[in-house]
Parts: sequence; C-alpha cells; structure tokens
Amino acid sequence: MIQLTHKQSIINIYNAILTILFYTTISTNMAHADTAAYPNCDGSGASPISFNLPATINVATIPANAPTITPITNWFTQSALSFTGCRTTPSTVIYYDFYDYGSASLPQPYTEGGLTYFIYPLGNGIGIVTSVQNLEAGTGPTPLQNYIGVLHNTLPIIKSGNFSTIFRYRPIRYSPSTNSSTLSLPQRRLIRISDWQYAFSAGFTYHTQDVSLSATTINIQTISCSVNTSNITVQLPTILPTSLPSIGSTTGTTPFNIAINCPSPVNVYMTMTDNSAPSSTSNIISAASGSTSQGLGVQIRQNNVPVSMGSDSSMVGNTNQFLVGNRISGSMAIPFTANYISTATVSPGTLKAIATFTMSYQ
Repeated sequence: MIQLTHKQSIINIYNAILTILFYTTISTNMAHADTAAYPNCDGSGASPISFNLPATINVATIPANAPTITPITNWFTQSALSFTGCRTTPSTVIYYDFYDYGSASLPQPYTEGGLTYFIYPLGNGIGIVTSVQNLEAGTGPTPLQNYIGVLHNTLPIIKSGNFSTIFRYRPIRYSPSTNSSTLSLPQRRLIRISDWQYAFSAGFTYHTQDVSLSATTINIQTISCSVNTSNITVQLPTILPTSLPSIGSTTGTTPFNIAINCPSPVNVYMTMTDNSAPSSTSNIISAASGSTSQGLGVQIRQNNVPVSMGSDSSMVGNTNQFLVGNRISGSMAIPFTANYISTATVSPGTLKAIATFTMSYQ
C-alpha cells in the first residue's frame, strides 16, 4: 500500500506503503602607488572585469513553510584576473571586503556545507552571499564574512605572477518582505579588492578593484497549484521472495495518480525525496523504520522511467527536479507507478517506504 501526502507531500509505502509525498558586474578601478617597500602586485594588465546580471531572474514560488533565510537560486561562478605581477616576497595577501554594508548592525549569517557567509542586503528582503578563491592556488572557497572597518577577508599570494579570483555568489532571501512578486534591484558596488591593506591613514601601498552588481529585476512566482489529495495511499500486492530472484529485480507494478489543480497556466516541476534518507539521489526509496522484510526498496516511475530522489526544495534546478507539464491550467492527474525492487537477498516481512514530493512553479 502506498500513501502519498503533499508536503508541499508524502508517499507512505506499506507492503509497500509509499508516502510521497544572479550574474554580477565587477568593474575595476586600479590605484597605482608602488614603492620599493611594498612590491606586491603590478595591477597593470588586468582587464576590466564584467559580470552582468540577467535583466530578469525568475524564481520559483518560495513555500510558506520555507526557512526565512533560504536560497532562491543556485550558485553562480565566475573567474577573473584580479592582479598581475604579484610577488611572494615580501609575504602579502589579497584583501576582499564588502564595500559598504549600509547598516550599523552586523549582517545576518548563512551557513551551507560547513561554511558561514554574511548576507549582503540588496533590498526588499533579498541579499547575496559570496565566496572568493585563488585560482592559481587551487585551494577551496573562502566565504566573505566581513565588510570595510571590520576584520578583512584575505587570500595569500603563494605564486608569483598573476592572481586570479574565482567568485561564487548566490542570491538569498533573508526577510519575508519578498512576498512582493517583482523586485527591482539597482546597480551597486559590492566588494573592494586590494593587494595590501585598505587603510588610507596607514600609508601602505595598494591597488584596488571595485566589484559591482548590475541592476536586475527578480520575479517571484506567486502562482501555485493545490494538491487535491494530501495523503495518497497505494496498496502494492503481496509477493513471494522468489518473485525477486536477483538484485535489481522488480515486481508488483501498481499505478497511482497525484491530482493537482492550477488556477492559471503555470509550468509545474516536482522533486521527490526519500524521507528516510533525505540526501539520497538514488532512484530507490529505502525501507523506513518499522519494516520487517530485508532486501527490498520501492521505485516510483513516470512514463516507465524511475524517478530519482532529490532534496526537499522548490528551488529552480533542484537536484533531480523533473517537469510535470508546461502551462498546466485546471485539474490534472499526474500518472505514476510504484513497484518493489530487490536491493539484496529478499526475506519475508512487511515493507514501509516513505517519501515526500515538492512542487515547483516556474
């Protein structure tokens, strides 16, 4: 038996119960003030860097139950030549600072993959998180956590010659004020890069680059569809272990539908998530707590193709997100099938598998 519940939805499987459920403009301003005391980087030869945001960025509907601080797009990556003629002696570093945070309060933090970023607010509840990386060094990304006047973010010069930066950036919602469907964000300066120390009074030699974000309009979808049945139960048949003689064998195919209703035309995407293994990208839903059989899992298929799992997110481009239909309007029954699949030697017992499904309207 398969039970589907909209999570955004869940699929429970007993025997089997299945619960289904930006670019930027980086412009450069180079200040030349080399002295013999601080021969850091030359600065000449680095062409102007330009990261241009799309004029319009479309974002899927942000679910009401999503965390306040939540990404609204995937990461964007851009490599650029920052300085030329850099020298490893005397030892020096490249500084990266948010140019003007514009607030007396500290930025809000965002943590992902064990790294903590500070959110640079762009307005209307939307901000951006950024990391920098020395292309020549081959090291990992360093999140920008501070801004001018506070401890600098630094990358060391460990190789003479060019110093190139890999920028990673991601738009983040940090306030529910993004309920507005259209957000117009003007061009602004975002980061200042310097090859020694950004401190006029200290008298150090430095070159700088200023990083600017180009203007863009963010459209957040406000259209959503309702799921007609929040808890869908699909009963898979009773089988014998001999029905699954080898790993990868399948049996017990059973059809079911997820019924939705869309008030106006919208492109509908879906992601299914293994509730027992939320990070899984497999096309097998694992046995949940309470199952007594061994060596069994459940597959869901659409058009006879196994559906692979992804994280519980409605973000555009989410892992293993798949298209349900273009310009869906009105009621629609989305057809699927569920079947047993052998993952090891099968032993008798009961099986419960739980998954969720998340809709994304793009």
